[in-house]
Order: sequence, then C-alpha cells, then structure tokens
Amino acid sequence: MLLRDIVRDQLRDAILDGTFAPGELLRDAELAEWLEISRTPLREAINDLARIGLIETSPNRYTRVATRKTSRIVPAMRTLAVLHGGAVLMAVPHLSAETSEELQRSCTHLAAAFRAGDAARVRDTFMPFFSAFADHTSNDVYRHLALDDLDGLYFQVPIEELVRALDASSARSLARAADELVDAIARADASAARDAAEAMHTRMVPAL
Repeated sequence: MLLRDIVRDQLRDAILDGTFAPGELLRDAELAEWLEISRTPLREAINDLARIGLIETSPNRYTRVATRKTSRIVPAMRTLAVLHGGAVLMAVPHLSAETSEELQRSCTHLAAAFRAGDAARVRDTFMPFFSAFADHTSNDVYRHLALDDLDGLYFQVPIEELVRALDASSARSLARAADELVDAIARADASAARDAAEAMHTRMVPAL
C-alpha cells in the first residue's frame, strides 16, 4: 500500500469517527506533524478525500472537513440502499456456509439493536455489516468502482441520529426487515435478501 493510501485511510477514519468534526479546519503543518509525514503524500490524500466528499478545499483559503447538509440525507440513503442492495444480491448466492452463518448472526444482532433502540450499536455495526457483502461479491468492477465513494455517502447519513429519531413503530419495522434479511440469507434467496437490505435503509428515513 502506498503512503498516500495509508494517510488517506487514517484521515478518513478520523473524519468518520468524529475525531475531526464537520466543518473543522485542517492545517497541513499540524496534520503532517500528527501523521509524521511530509506534505506531499498528505496533499495527495486530501485530494482523494475531497473527491469523495469528505473534505472541502478552496485554494489559498481553507481545507476543512466537509459539512453535513440535511438536504443530502435522503438522496445519500437512497443511493446507499441501491449500492448495498446490489452487493447483497450478488453476494448471497455465493456465500460459504460459514460466511452465511456469520452474516446471519451479525444481522440478528442488528435486529436486536433496532428493537432496543440502541442507536450507538446500530451506528457501529450497520455500515460494516453491509460492507461485508461487498467483500464477498466476485464482481471486481462493482467492488472497485461502484463502491469507491461509499465513505462520502456514509458521512452524509448520520445513522445514530436517524435511529434515535425513530418512533417505536418505525424501529420495529426496521427490525422486521433485518429478520427478513436473516431468513433470506439462510435460504440463499438473493432477490428477497436485496429487498430486505434496501428496506433496512429506506425505513430509517421516513421521507423515503
């Protein structure tokens, strides 16, 4: 892995986990010292993250963490539903028995988190769970191109806040969708799994 890729991943993780807050100014000198690198790989990493929407730059003015906009939540979640649903559709027919059981367990835990209203647990498990399907699809084009910009979409969708805002009926509906996904994975029913996966996204945002 190239140094710029390592730096990009470190910055991405710091943005997504809230170490750097939305709108926070990023100064090259401070970042270079923090990461113990020169400015060249740092700028390359910043440019990569700007391309996917995690960082905003204006020449000679500022480099800052992107800001979240309420108007982007619905389109971002709709896009995630399609991308994650596609990953599920392609992966489910080819899962090994061991991987299938592992994903079923993970989804069962996610359903329990929805029922309990445990927004923090949903936040920590939702994206990694669906990313696992992308890892198990054999479609290289999908993995390397269609999923390349997922981090920018993740950033625009405040999972924890959305789950906390759900009423009891909506939370139960999300849990049922997760149960349906568990069942579809167990049956290796790719179409049903995709539909359930998409529902786990769209039911989180009432406007969808």
